[in-house]
Amino acid sequence: MTGSARVPLVGRDQAGLLIRGLYPPDADASNITKALANSPDTLAKLAPLLGQVMNATTIDANTKELVVLRVSARNRCSYCIPTHEAVAARMGIDAGVIGPVASGGPVNGALDERSAAVVELCDRLVADPSSVDDALMERLHVHFEDHEIVELTVLAGAITLLNYVASAFSVPLDPANVPRA
Repeated sequence: MTGSARVPLVGRDQAGLLIRGLYPPDADASNITKALANSPDTLAKLAPLLGQVMNATTIDANTKELVVLRVSARNRCSYCIPTHEAVAARMGIDAGVIGPVASGGPVNGALDERSAAVVELCDRLVADPSSVDDALMERLHVHFEDHEIVELTVLAGAITLLNYVASAFSVPLDPANVPRA
Protein backbone atom coordinates (compact mmCIF):
# COMPACT_ATOMS: atom_id res chain seq x y z
CA MET A 1 0.00 0.00 0.00
CA THR A 2 1.64 3.23 -1.07
CA GLY A 3 -1.22 5.76 -1.44
CA SER A 4 -2.22 8.41 1.03
CA ALA A 5 -3.83 7.73 4.36
CA ARG A 6 -7.45 8.55 5.13
CA VAL A 7 -6.26 10.47 8.20
CA PRO A 8 -3.28 12.81 8.42
CA LEU A 9 0.07 11.27 9.28
CA VAL A 10 1.14 13.42 12.22
CA GLY A 11 4.84 14.25 12.21
CA ARG A 12 6.96 14.68 15.33
CA ASP A 13 6.78 18.48 15.18
CA GLN A 14 2.97 18.41 14.97
CA ALA A 15 2.53 15.73 17.65
CA GLY A 16 1.20 16.82 20.99
CA LEU A 17 3.56 16.95 23.92
CA LEU A 18 1.76 13.99 25.51
CA ILE A 19 2.95 11.68 22.73
CA ARG A 20 6.00 13.37 21.24
CA GLY A 21 8.22 11.10 23.33
CA LEU A 22 6.84 8.12 21.40
CA TYR A 23 8.57 9.41 18.28
CA PRO A 24 12.18 8.26 17.88
CA PRO A 25 14.52 11.22 18.43
CA ASP A 26 16.85 10.32 15.55
CA ALA A 27 14.51 8.58 13.09
CA ASP A 28 11.06 8.86 11.61
CA ALA A 29 8.13 7.26 13.42
CA SER A 30 6.19 4.51 11.69
CA ASN A 31 3.18 5.56 9.67
CA ILE A 32 0.91 3.61 12.01
CA THR A 33 2.23 5.71 14.92
CA LYS A 34 1.63 8.85 12.88
CA ALA A 35 -1.95 7.77 12.12
CA LEU A 36 -2.66 6.93 15.76
CA ALA A 37 -1.22 10.33 16.78
CA ASN A 38 -4.44 11.90 15.51
CA SER A 39 -5.86 10.74 18.84
CA PRO A 40 -3.07 11.59 21.31
CA ASP A 41 -4.93 10.38 24.39
CA THR A 42 -5.65 7.02 22.75
CA LEU A 43 -2.05 6.61 21.57
CA ALA A 44 -0.75 7.54 25.02
CA LYS A 45 -2.86 4.77 26.59
CA LEU A 46 -2.23 2.24 23.82
CA ALA A 47 1.57 2.59 23.75
CA PRO A 48 2.19 0.96 27.17
CA LEU A 49 0.00 -2.02 26.25
CA LEU A 50 1.83 -2.48 22.95
CA GLY A 51 5.15 -2.14 24.74
CA GLN A 52 4.12 -4.78 27.26
CA VAL A 53 3.03 -7.36 24.72
CA MET A 54 5.77 -6.67 22.15
CA ASN A 55 8.82 -6.28 24.39
CA ALA A 56 10.90 -8.97 26.05
CA THR A 57 9.06 -11.42 28.26
CA THR A 58 9.36 -15.16 28.77
CA ILE A 59 8.10 -15.53 25.19
CA ASP A 60 10.89 -15.14 22.66
CA ALA A 61 10.78 -12.36 20.07
CA ASN A 62 10.55 -14.77 17.12
CA THR A 63 7.38 -16.35 18.52
CA LYS A 64 5.87 -12.93 19.07
CA GLU A 65 6.76 -11.98 15.51
CA LEU A 66 5.03 -15.13 14.21
CA VAL A 67 1.88 -14.01 16.05
CA VAL A 68 2.11 -10.50 14.60
CA LEU A 69 2.67 -11.80 11.08
CA ARG A 70 0.00 -14.51 11.17
CA VAL A 71 -2.70 -12.34 12.74
CA SER A 72 -1.92 -9.60 10.21
CA ALA A 73 -2.12 -12.13 7.38
CA ARG A 74 -5.44 -13.53 8.58
CA ASN A 75 -6.79 -9.97 8.93
CA ARG A 76 -5.43 -9.20 5.43
CA CYS A 77 -3.64 -6.05 6.61
CA SER A 78 -1.76 -4.67 3.63
CA TYR A 79 0.32 -2.40 5.88
CA CYS A 80 1.26 -4.95 8.52
CA ILE A 81 2.03 -7.99 6.34
CA PRO A 82 4.94 -6.52 4.35
CA THR A 83 6.09 -4.53 7.37
CA HIS A 84 6.37 -7.67 9.49
CA GLU A 85 7.73 -9.84 6.69
CA ALA A 86 10.64 -7.38 6.69
CA VAL A 87 10.88 -7.42 10.48
CA ALA A 88 10.85 -11.24 10.56
CA ALA A 89 13.56 -11.41 7.91
CA ARG A 90 15.73 -8.93 9.85
CA MET A 91 15.23 -11.08 12.94
CA GLY A 92 16.61 -14.07 11.06
CA ILE A 93 13.38 -16.04 10.76
CA ASP A 94 13.73 -18.44 7.84
CA ALA A 95 12.01 -17.45 4.59
CA GLY A 96 10.53 -20.98 4.51
CA VAL A 97 8.62 -20.03 7.66
CA ILE A 98 7.85 -16.40 6.81
CA GLY A 99 6.20 -17.22 3.49
CA PRO A 100 3.62 -19.73 4.71
CA VAL A 101 2.84 -17.75 7.88
CA ALA A 102 2.43 -14.48 5.93
CA SER A 103 0.23 -16.15 3.31
CA GLY A 104 -2.52 -16.72 5.85
CA GLY A 105 -3.08 -20.14 4.32
CA PRO A 106 -1.98 -23.63 5.31
CA VAL A 107 1.53 -23.93 6.71
CA ASN A 108 1.91 -27.55 5.51
CA GLY A 109 4.75 -28.76 7.70
CA ALA A 110 6.78 -25.54 7.49
CA LEU A 111 6.65 -25.16 11.28
CA ASP A 112 7.68 -27.17 14.30
CA GLU A 113 4.92 -28.31 16.70
CA ARG A 114 5.33 -25.28 18.97
CA SER A 115 5.04 -22.74 16.16
CA ALA A 116 2.22 -24.68 14.51
CA ALA A 117 0.22 -24.51 17.75
CA VAL A 118 0.82 -20.75 17.92
CA VAL A 119 -0.32 -20.31 14.31
CA GLU A 120 -3.42 -22.39 15.00
CA LEU A 121 -4.18 -20.20 18.01
CA CYS A 122 -3.87 -17.10 15.82
CA ASP A 123 -6.06 -18.59 13.11
CA ARG A 124 -8.80 -19.49 15.56
CA LEU A 125 -8.65 -16.17 17.40
CA VAL A 126 -9.10 -14.23 14.17
CA ALA A 127 -11.79 -16.51 12.73
CA ASP A 128 -13.78 -17.21 15.90
CA PRO A 129 -12.23 -16.83 19.35
CA SER A 130 -14.76 -19.26 20.82
CA SER A 131 -13.26 -21.99 18.60
CA VAL A 132 -10.22 -22.19 20.89
CA ASP A 133 -10.93 -25.57 22.45
CA ASP A 134 -9.44 -27.91 25.05
CA ALA A 135 -7.46 -29.85 22.45
CA LEU A 136 -5.67 -26.71 21.25
CA MET A 137 -5.06 -25.61 24.84
CA GLU A 138 -3.47 -29.00 25.55
CA ARG A 139 -1.13 -28.58 22.55
CA LEU A 140 -0.24 -25.07 23.68
CA HIS A 141 0.40 -26.22 27.26
CA VAL A 142 3.11 -28.58 26.00
CA HIS A 143 5.14 -25.46 25.12
CA PHE A 144 3.72 -22.57 27.14
CA GLU A 145 2.64 -21.70 30.68
CA ASP A 146 -0.83 -20.27 31.30
CA HIS A 147 0.47 -16.71 31.57
CA GLU A 148 2.25 -17.07 28.23
CA ILE A 149 -0.91 -18.32 26.49
CA VAL A 150 -2.77 -15.33 27.91
CA GLU A 151 0.02 -13.05 26.66
CA LEU A 152 -0.07 -14.59 23.17
CA THR A 153 -3.84 -14.08 23.08
CA VAL A 154 -3.59 -10.45 24.20
CA LEU A 155 -0.84 -9.88 21.61
CA ALA A 156 -3.10 -11.29 18.90
CA GLY A 157 -5.87 -8.93 20.03
CA ALA A 158 -3.56 -5.91 20.11
CA ILE A 159 -2.31 -6.69 16.62
CA THR A 160 -5.88 -7.08 15.38
CA LEU A 161 -6.56 -3.58 16.72
CA LEU A 162 -3.54 -2.23 14.80
CA ASN A 163 -4.62 -4.15 11.68
CA TYR A 164 -8.00 -2.42 11.91
CA VAL A 165 -6.39 1.01 12.23
CA ALA A 166 -3.95 0.43 9.36
CA SER A 167 -6.63 -1.01 7.08
CA ALA A 168 -9.48 1.37 7.89
CA PHE A 169 -7.28 4.43 7.44
CA SER A 170 -5.33 3.06 4.46
CA VAL A 171 -2.03 3.72 6.20
CA PRO A 172 0.73 3.69 3.56
CA LEU A 173 3.79 1.50 3.97
CA ASP A 174 6.83 3.04 5.55
CA PRO A 175 9.47 3.60 2.85
CA ALA A 176 11.81 1.00 4.36
CA ASN A 177 9.12 -1.68 4.04
CA VAL A 178 7.92 -1.07 0.47
CA PRO A 179 8.55 -4.40 -1.30
CA ARG A 180 11.33 -4.21 -3.86
CA ALA A 181 10.42 -5.06 -7.48
